[in-house]
Amino acid sequence: MKTRLFILSGLLLVFSCQRSGKQENVSAFPLEDGEIVIDTKMVEFLFPPGKDNLTGGDGAISIQIDNTKSFWLWGDSFLGEVIDNQRAESSPFIMGNVWQLLDGESVQTITGGTTMNPESLLKTEKVDGYPAVLWPMHGFVKNDIVHVFMSTIVQTGTGTWDFYWHSTVYYRLNLSDLSVIDKQELLTVEQTDAHFGFGVIKHEDFYYIYGSNPQADFTAGLHVTRARLVNNKLQDWEYYDGNNWVTDAKESKSLQGIDIPVSEQFSVFKQDNKFILLTQDRFRPQIYTFIADAPEGSWSNKKHIYTIPEGEDSILFTYNAMAHPQYGPDENLLVSYCVNAKNIPDLYSDVSIYKPRFFWVSMNTILK
Repeated sequence: MKTRLFILSGLLLVFSCQRSGKQENVSAFPLEDGEIVIDTKMVEFLFPPGKDNLTGGDGAISIQIDNTKSFWLWGDSFLGEVIDNQRAESSPFIMGNVWQLLDGESVQTITGGTTMNPESLLKTEKVDGYPAVLWPMHGFVKNDIVHVFMSTIVQTGTGTWDFYWHSTVYYRLNLSDLSVIDKQELLTVEQTDAHFGFGVIKHEDFYYIYGSNPQADFTAGLHVTRARLVNNKLQDWEYYDGNNWVTDAKESKSLQGIDIPVSEQFSVFKQDNKFILLTQDRFRPQIYTFIADAPEGSWSNKKHIYTIPEGEDSILFTYNAMAHPQYGPDENLLVSYCVNAKNIPDLYSDVSIYKPRFFWVSMNTILK
């Protein structure tokens, strides 16, 4: 597999009037089959210098608004000023969700709270007496309404892994100011093993929403639900049981043809009348794609498109590869993955760690 360094595609971005710069268009550099192009500029666009900007986060979930604008959603995030690649221990840290609007000319960081005391944009109440946060999933924009799914994550202690997934919540927000129209708890841990909310696509009369179902034996299959958009709200939910669409979420079954544990975050999107799944192996640094002729599969044409180099670093771990098909020409795909530190103090001494990495891959590599 060939790898080369490249500067991101033709976006003109201005960050708080502090910087601007035009980048070359990736379409002028067609990728060879199997070639990987490392991108170094998108992360600079999303994490610009300044005192009140996003300086670190994971998730890197993008939701296209139109041909020039996208929302970027982040999980646990740092704000504040960075000096010499270091952040102060007093830097604001937000557990939950932070949004950005990348509009082709500027990036804006959107939080709740105040400038002095920023908070998660969308918040939730305690669950069974434990504090809980809303972690972003995926969504879509239609008729000036942002439809977005959130994971309710319950914190049961102070340890790194003292939390569990409780439910998927469906929000509708006004596009103009992200104010909440309404919210609906779709499914809880008692109703399903599948964490529905990623890989949202429109196909014919339905919106399809995918999820993974992590199990104690370290498997994690891909599941799918679907709904119709009626009066600007998703309704009439159905779940695929391996043969038919049913109304009981407990009957949902893993989709056929996927032989790796699907990551908690992943992407499903359409290209050339094919459905494409892009996922990192849940426990390894390999990124794969699968394709299908229908939203429910079956899935085939497994391709190992990339091995994350940071996955071999003893002080880091990587997770949750995502596709961003709205960027670049149709023949190339922008992909991100998250990087984090096993030792929390490292996130303060080396700010570059807690930011996603990006690369381009040829669509022909995936589809051939």
